[in-house]
Amino acid sequence: MTTPPQRTIRPPAPLARRLGAWLADHDPGGIDTTRAFHLGVSFLIVIFTGVAVSRGFGLGMDITFPLMAGTAALVMISFNPAASVAAEARTMGRLFLVSAAFLGVLTAVGPGEAPANDVVQKLLLIPLSFTALILRRGGMDGQRLGLALIVVATVGTIIRPTRFEGALLLAAFCQGAAVAAAVRLSPWRPSAVQAFVQTTLDLQNAVASFLRELSEAVRNGRPFPEEAAETLENLRGRVWSALANATAEDPAAARDFELLRVRFYRLRVAVQLLAGCVPEGAPNTPDWRGPFAAAADHIARRLEAVDVSDVHAEERFERAVAQLRHVAFAPELPPTARFTLMRALTAFDRLSLVVTGIAATEMAPFPPPHEEGGEEAPPPPRAIPLLLPGPGGTHLLSAPLKVAFQGVIATALTTALDLVVQLDHAYWATMTVMFVIGNSVGETFLRVRYRTVGTLIGVLLGMGFFILLGEHIWLLAAFCMAAQMIALVTQKDRYDVASAAVGFSVVLGLHLISGLGTEGMLARIYETAIGAGIALLVSYVVLPVYLTDQVRPEVRALLRRCREAFGTWWPHGAERMSVAPLVRDVRAMSARLPNLGAESVFGHSAGDVANVVSTLDVLITYLALMEDVALRLSAAHAQEAVVAVVEAARSRTLTGFEVVLGEAGVGSADAATPAVDAAVSTVLGLADDPAVKEMLPLVADYLAYSDAVLRPLRELRQAMQDQTPWRKEDVIAAGATPSPSRPA
Repeated sequence: MTTPPQRTIRPPAPLARRLGAWLADHDPGGIDTTRAFHLGVSFLIVIFTGVAVSRGFGLGMDITFPLMAGTAALVMISFNPAASVAAEARTMGRLFLVSAAFLGVLTAVGPGEAPANDVVQKLLLIPLSFTALILRRGGMDGQRLGLALIVVATVGTIIRPTRFEGALLLAAFCQGAAVAAAVRLSPWRPSAVQAFVQTTLDLQNAVASFLRELSEAVRNGRPFPEEAAETLENLRGRVWSALANATAEDPAAARDFELLRVRFYRLRVAVQLLAGCVPEGAPNTPDWRGPFAAAADHIARRLEAVDVSDVHAEERFERAVAQLRHVAFAPELPPTARFTLMRALTAFDRLSLVVTGIAATEMAPFPPPHEEGGEEAPPPPRAIPLLLPGPGGTHLLSAPLKVAFQGVIATALTTALDLVVQLDHAYWATMTVMFVIGNSVGETFLRVRYRTVGTLIGVLLGMGFFILLGEHIWLLAAFCMAAQMIALVTQKDRYDVASAAVGFSVVLGLHLISGLGTEGMLARIYETAIGAGIALLVSYVVLPVYLTDQVRPEVRALLRRCREAFGTWWPHGAERMSVAPLVRDVRAMSARLPNLGAESVFGHSAGDVANVVSTLDVLITYLALMEDVALRLSAAHAQEAVVAVVEAARSRTLTGFEVVLGEAGVGSADAATPAVDAAVSTVLGLADDPAVKEMLPLVADYLAYSDAVLRPLRELRQAMQDQTPWRKEDVIAAGATPSPSRPA
């Protein structure tokens, strides 16, 4: 009796290694880590210079002066995404002007002059919240401006300066901003472009290893595990992150970066498709394993030495492919195995073309090969209008305006609680409102959850450090700085960790500033919870904004663009449009998935939106492959019989788009299948013709994708119906079974 193999349980990797792997995937090249280091250096400089200024001029502001200078450094760096030096300098200028304007208002109010001035400052937080939130209509840049304004307002509310002290704090802010600009804009910073190139090299090496493993599996007749593609999937996300940083650093070369990314994306997809082109259960005679493994080894070698030209290796590859082509038409093999090997031939051909394209760049495609100034930069995104046209000539409130009104009502409630109940630190509740209110109910829900839990963990950690190190002021200050640096690195992908780090630094910072004890630290927890609860309630009740309502129109628009691009491909004679730009739009939609899913908590029809976006991604991937095959068929001067097959399959796919968009009856695409089968029978009858035989692998590839693309279209048709909620089971079932109206 054979004992089944025992699964090896691997011990968890050390924490340092796991953190390094996380940073490698989420911060390739250490771009954000370097920003955190710059923030730490700026903190050190402004602390020492701030204390020196306070003592040198006898200001008596040994803590508050460096605190405001540190706030300036935090605002200038944390709310300024990594980009080119010029772009970051412009963003710093905007952040400085907005923050300095508020500090000017704070100086005029002088909340520390009298209780009435304190009340005026608290009331000012209400219009301030409206201003900070309405800035979101300008996109992420506007949202960062609003958050920077909130941070400065928080510190100003904590300090409550007199008019004279307010003027000094404005001077401290100028000092901190100058220090942050000098440190951050210095030449010592990693190149995001080089990080992008290195990331593509990592993907290239991973693909070579993947092909080596596939070759061994085929040669030894063992199944190839699906888990082998996990590394490639992880590297895909790393390449996306590196691409965003490189584009921000050198916008003029964005076209070349995207071209290189597309090549590596196609390389990754091609090798994963090749893994699916291994015939299962096919006999070993005639020998198809040897040439298959030899061809895979050749592609792996080319990737490992992409800049080396080896004519003899190319000849061996051509011989292996020719032998595999001969075997693919052997009558001894089952039809399914022959069809699979035909697709393998196309996959090897595609891999060879992609690797050749990568080699042509010589891994150093920068500076860009196109002429300087030959292509105008795309216009900046327009601000969202405050009012949108509605039915019957009416006007509707836009989402940013709705969110701004939510902020006004929520901060009015927390301010009223402060004035009536006299909370010890009511500004925490008010500031929490402005931090957690998102662009939709779902986003607010997630922010509330992460910030509340993160604040609880951070405050408890802060209390522990306070009890253990209460007398070591500078050591506590160092931990505060470290927490702010951690928050900067994790704020994009781990808002819960960033919230915990911020909560930790806030309570320790307040202890350093005003001697805040454990009672005040506990107040930070429950007052944060009060503000978060009010924000969530207002977001749900007052002018709620649901991203789900926008998904169906967005998906339909993407499908129309897919159909429009597909309709221009060969054998149609129009100017060819590519589906490549649609990949970025689907990626942007997937970034909102956590917010969309959270909306189901409130009984709104979020359904399984992740499945819808995932299906869109699959659809566009298949379309990109069909685009590639159609382009190669057009260049090969296909025979009339081959054109007829492609025309029939193309007509069926277009009908599938019409069905999902509600422009054709259910089952219309399946009804076109007999025409495709008839065209295939005709072309197979001409398989002895050498010209047709040469084209059959491409035809097999095109037909495979033509069949495959119908499944995501059927799934999307089910998802696009106005039924609520969307059910994942129904969507998958719709894709797995043909329409009942398909003819027998």
